[in-house]
Amino acid sequence: MSVESRTPFSARDRTSWVTVFVTFINFSAFHAVREGYAASKSVMASSMKYPTVLLGVIDAAFCIAYAIGLFFSGLIGKKYGVKKVIMVSFASTASLSLAFGVLNGYVFTTPTTSTQAWETALVSHLPIWVLSGFVQSLAYPNFIALLSDVIEPSFCGIVISIWAIVSPVGDIIGLEAAKKVLQSGDENWPYIMFLAAAFMMFNFFLFVIFVVPVRVNIDNSEEEGVQQALLGNENDVESSATRRSPTLKELMWNVWNIPGVIDFALSVMCLKVVVTSVLFWLPYYMDKRFDSHGSSILSTQVFDVSLIVGMILTAAVHRAMGQNRWVPIFMTSLFIGIIPIALVPLASTLHWTVVCIFFSGALIGPSSALFASVMGAEIGKRAQTFGTGNIVGVISGFIDSSGAVGSGLGQLLVGFVASSAGWTVVFEMLAAFTALGALCLIRVRKLENERNH
Repeated sequence: MSVESRTPFSARDRTSWVTVFVTFINFSAFHAVREGYAASKSVMASSMKYPTVLLGVIDAAFCIAYAIGLFFSGLIGKKYGVKKVIMVSFASTASLSLAFGVLNGYVFTTPTTSTQAWETALVSHLPIWVLSGFVQSLAYPNFIALLSDVIEPSFCGIVISIWAIVSPVGDIIGLEAAKKVLQSGDENWPYIMFLAAAFMMFNFFLFVIFVVPVRVNIDNSEEEGVQQALLGNENDVESSATRRSPTLKELMWNVWNIPGVIDFALSVMCLKVVVTSVLFWLPYYMDKRFDSHGSSILSTQVFDVSLIVGMILTAAVHRAMGQNRWVPIFMTSLFIGIIPIALVPLASTLHWTVVCIFFSGALIGPSSALFASVMGAEIGKRAQTFGTGNIVGVISGFIDSSGAVGSGLGQLLVGFVASSAGWTVVFEMLAAFTALGALCLIRVRKLENERNH
């Protein structure tokens, strides 16, 4: 295949275009569910007497369940097929969202004290939301594996970076639905979950009908090119023809030893503390500070828009700089992003608070959103250690599971720190985790410089 004729998708397989477009719409449903729930937290605090610490514990439990699922979801997809696993994730998430709204909105008695809130949450709220976190986790790494099989390797990073915009798009959909529901009265908050379940089932049928797993045709020169690990040496890669299928223990150990995986995993763990905390807690924080559902949802939508803007600009800068230049772009944006995230609680007006939120999302968000997708795909496509394209899902799942651990840690920390020390300290903590996320990339940058020279 000549350079002039090279395109992101196989010219002989038009279903590739359909797959990318449809899966973009599909994955937005998962983020719509989560952000719709986040928008209802202020109602739970005011009408259902949920204390801040309890909300943090519930979010942390969700993230831990999500992390456990992510760790194994790539392996499950590798064994049973990515499409089947994604279908199970769709159907299960829709069912649990429906059950969550029915049980917590209409079956169980609304708590009138914080003690009753803890009791109700442990019986009906926490178990369903934790199980939902696990089944939702089955989708993401398998979506990335599916996409990596239909995109030409040389374009994989840039296309998946654009596809990753789906995260804030789904958040905006969920927030808009939540805003419409809450405008009709706080007591109608269960309908947020009902709408999320309906949107999830719509995407289930869309996925079943239009998505067909395929693989692009790669010529010999490209196939030789993807034998080299992202940060390793092509002589270190063992021929897939002579390698036996690894055991689960060997698979996990070898993936973690691929250069870059641990570094990106640690970095995304720190960054997810920041981004997930903002997404999960910003509606609650803004509602408490400015006493308005409208301002709380609007500010979160601004943050989501900033994520979209940031990812588009990051992809454009990367394209202009050339291949394998993701790391310096990420590090630069993260160090600059420390400033606006620390200034959020110091802004004196709603206007300046929203400005700080926008720049925080645009500078910090792209790294958090793209590590598991772009870097997982690029490392997986080049590290042919296991002789199968499905390793992309495994690597993506491992990196993102580390991020989910960070998300869980963040929810616990925010809940306790906000209750004991105040929101100014919370945002100082988020700025510190942003700095740690950037510092985790120093070794990767050094290895990248050695490769380029």
